Amino acid sequence: MLNLLFKSLFALVVLIIFIAGVVFDAKFLSQDQFSDKELKFSRVIQESVDFIPDRFSSHITLESTNTLRTSAQITPEQLNQITTTLDKALSLAKDSQICKGSTYSISPSYSYNDGARIISGQLVNFDIRCEFNKTDINKYETLITSLNSLIAGNEFITMSLPALAQSSSSAIIAQNSELLHSKILKSAMAKATIYSKELGKNCVLNSVEFSTTNYPADYANIKATAAFTATPIESKKSQNLLATASYSCK
Repeated sequence: MLNLLFKSLFALVVLIIFIAGVVFDAKFLSQDQFSDKELKFSRVIQESVDFIPDRFSSHITLESTNTLRTSAQITPEQLNQITTTLDKALSLAKDSQICKGSTYSISPSYSYNDGARIISGQLVNFDIRCEFNKTDINKYETLITSLNSLIAGNEFITMSLPALAQSSSSAIIAQNSELLHSKILKSAMAKATIYSKELGKNCVLNSVEFSTTNYPADYANIKATAAFTATPIESKKSQNLLATASYSCK
C-alpha cells in the first residue's frame, strides 16, 4: 500500500514537471519567435519637379457674325464670299508652319414654330489649332495679324479673340519623368536606412511600384489682344509621380 502511494506521488511529480516544462517552452519560445518575426509593410512615396513649360498652344475659332446667324437664306454670291474667306484662312494657317486648320462647315440652324422646324440662320464652324516653341512666337503674331486683316469689315465671319496657353513638349515631359523615377528610388532606399535605425532591425527595400505619371494639364488660357502685341506671362508648373515602396525588417 505504501509502495503504491510512493509510486502515485512520483507520477504526480513527473506530471507537474512535464506540464511546467511545456508552459515554460511555450511562453519563452513564443517570445523568441515574436522578437525574430519578420515585419513587412509598404508606404506611398510622392515626388514632384517644378519646371517652366517650353511651348505655347492656341485655339482660334472663326464663326458666324450675328448677321449670318440670323439669316434664313444666303445667296450663292454670299456663300462664295464666305467659302473664299475660309479658304484663305485655311491657307494662312498652313503657311504659318505652326498651325493647322480643321475642315470647315457652313450649316443651317433651326428653330421651331408650332411644331414646324424652320431655318433661322447659318452657322460657320472652323477651328485653327496652333502649337509652337517659344522661339516661334513671331510666326503666331504674323498669323493673328493676317487673320485680322482677312476678316476686317467682313459681315459674315468673325474671329474669337485668340488665346495662348503654356504647354509642354513630349521631350520635357519625358525628361521630368526620368528625374521623378530617380528621385523616388533614392527616397525609397533612404527610408530603408531610417526604418532600420527606428525599429532596431535590418530593413530592406523589396520593391517599388510606380503609378501612372501625372502629366501637367493644359494650363489656363492667357488672353491676348486682337493685334497680339504682348508676350504671355509664364509661370512654373509641377509634374508629379506616385509609387508604393515595400519593405521587410528582421
